[in-house]
Amino acid sequence: MSETPAPLWSTRERLVAGRRRTAPRAQRDGDVLRVVGVGAGAALAAVAAVLVVVLGNEPAQLRSPGPLALPHREAELGCASCHRDDGQPMLAACVGCHGPHASSRRGHRGMAERGALPCTRCHRVHVDEGGVELGGAAALRYGPGAQTEVTLSPTPPPVPPTRVPVIPMAVCGQCHDADAPRDPIARCLLAGQGELGPTRPSACFDEHRTLEGITYGTLGSARERMTAWELARRVLLREPVAPRRDPPRRPWWWALGASLGAGVLGWLLLRALAWRRTRARAAKHVDVAPPERVRLPLVDAATCIGCSACVDACPYDVLELVHYVAEVVRPADCCGLTLCEQRCPNGSLVVTDREPIADRVALDADLQSRDVPGLYLAGDLTGLPLIRNAINQGAHAMRAVAAALAREGGRAPAGTLDVIVVGAGPAGLSAALEAQRHGLSLQLLEQASVAESVRSFPRGKLVFDQPLSIPLVGDLWLRESTKEELLGHWLRIVRQRQLPIAEHHRVTGITRSAGGFVVEAIHEGAPVRLLARRLVVAIGKRGTPRRLPVPLPDAVLDRVHYGLADARSFAGLRVVLVGLGDVAMEAAIALAHQRGTEVTIVHRGEGISRGKARNVAELRRLIDAGRVTLRLGEQITAVEPTALGVVGPAGGQWLPWDRLLVLIGALPPWQTLEAMGIRPPQAEPATATPQAEPAAPRVPATGSGRTMVFSGALRTALATDPTVQPRVSAAGSTPASSSEVPP
Repeated sequence: MSETPAPLWSTRERLVAGRRRTAPRAQRDGDVLRVVGVGAGAALAAVAAVLVVVLGNEPAQLRSPGPLALPHREAELGCASCHRDDGQPMLAACVGCHGPHASSRRGHRGMAERGALPCTRCHRVHVDEGGVELGGAAALRYGPGAQTEVTLSPTPPPVPPTRVPVIPMAVCGQCHDADAPRDPIARCLLAGQGELGPTRPSACFDEHRTLEGITYGTLGSARERMTAWELARRVLLREPVAPRRDPPRRPWWWALGASLGAGVLGWLLLRALAWRRTRARAAKHVDVAPPERVRLPLVDAATCIGCSACVDACPYDVLELVHYVAEVVRPADCCGLTLCEQRCPNGSLVVTDREPIADRVALDADLQSRDVPGLYLAGDLTGLPLIRNAINQGAHAMRAVAAALAREGGRAPAGTLDVIVVGAGPAGLSAALEAQRHGLSLQLLEQASVAESVRSFPRGKLVFDQPLSIPLVGDLWLRESTKEELLGHWLRIVRQRQLPIAEHHRVTGITRSAGGFVVEAIHEGAPVRLLARRLVVAIGKRGTPRRLPVPLPDAVLDRVHYGLADARSFAGLRVVLVGLGDVAMEAAIALAHQRGTEVTIVHRGEGISRGKARNVAELRRLIDAGRVTLRLGEQITAVEPTALGVVGPAGGQWLPWDRLLVLIGALPPWQTLEAMGIRPPQAEPATATPQAEPAAPRVPATGSGRTMVFSGALRTALATDPTVQPRVSAAGSTPASSSEVPP
């Protein structure tokens, strides 16, 4: 029984990879955008709102729940007339004016005796207290604070001056059902007023006064009382709802409230302008120049408490806890940002300058080339990573261009542009937007499409460009978003601002002239020649993808890819992936989640030496689950339509394949820059040729692939000369004299 191989990583690495990736607390520093004065402004606005409500109404109205109806107004009642301070109930005040008059209905009388039906239960003062006033040719329909004159035709018979109170159904409906025909309230409703709902009036007026036993009131006989009730019903047919009018507000109170509101708004605007000026001053001091030295964290192991604050804060997984002490494990991924230093609680970690950086283009503080005056660089070419930095550099370089042209004075000659921007990535788009703000004539040239670097991201990739301590300068939109959202925002800005972008224009030459630069490009095979006073180069550092040092037959060219845009297009295929950087790992993870896709990674190294912790952890999980096959210490030395020749420590093997992804980085565009007159920093070191492996024993054929054994001499030839093609015999061995190719 074969022994189970040990995992490629330790338990400590599993724990570190599973830790959350957010800082444990928020601190007030340059990494957090704060709007100063919002709390004070909100408090002042709330005070102003209260003052507007209080001062915008009459004091009497604020103390009273509403106006009084006509009878109470004529009686000149005040608040103290009913709301007494001597502890007497309000019922005593009502009886004091109107006298005791019990209900004529037995049910109502019983409720009144139990205290469940006081006067104010039906006669709701300030709310809907109303009635009809009779005594002349015209009647008055009155309510809280208002009355309406109603002319009766034909002329009514004369009746003594009297008032008939009217109760709305909002009161009666608390006990009665107006829709029930057998309910006694049904005989009190007037026809055609059902849509009024709770405001519908009750036309029964014999609650306290009946036609028999007249004991008090202004009507001297039953006939007069019956006449008054009938006239009141005629008025209710014309004006069923009692009118209401609140006391008018005093204009000067509103003027005072408006002035307070204007003062608060002005104060907030001043604070906003001050904040914008502060942000503008901060933007002027954004450091866009590339660093001259390597910046790396330095940890004092004697004082480090192992709190993981710096590890959690670093977005690039440069730091890890090793034996409870923070340690720099991926120095190549460090961007020199100081968030880890800010998060350290006791100062055990500081970011320091190390050895000088050699591979940097010579630039001044305005990103102008020291070799070619008038030519500016922005973006990854300067050695400063992050999309945010590229946006800032593009805007900064264009501001320097505008300032230089302003110092020169005059306008560009006919046929000559103020500036040409090469590259429509984040730096190029930011530079073009800044040129528009300064009124410069420009042309933006792009050899592919707008934001081609973003388009090459996998579908749905989260673009996570932390603000850290770097403010965003310029007009180009940038938030944490998916690739599609970011691209949609940028294309919308291009359309709205009508940026002059010439896509599919590949720049072939740039030469100096008396007036500036001559830029030559090719568009669909036709040459294009442009003149400009200044030039901004923002072509990125990706350059040309690195390719395998293996000849590719014409029949397989459409199956070899140097980027992954959509993993779904590889579903159900056998995909061989070369490379083990972050881009390669993300591609492998995306492919492994497609139904039926077989993913094999071929890497010449002996292990996973770099990469973000989350990518490494997810890739190892997929390897454990058998969804990704990792072949370490191997190289592809032959490509045939049906199989790939792979050489490793155990010998050679043919791998079946449907698609080949080569993700081993890119060659920087130093040749293009050198053609512009910019001296490259230094020649890249040549890739070391792999040493010949010792002779390997024969390996039998296994699985769906055909295994082959290479002799030591043949492996050496395959490693050093890609033109040598391996071949396989029917038995699985590789005779030295055979010329067969894989089936």
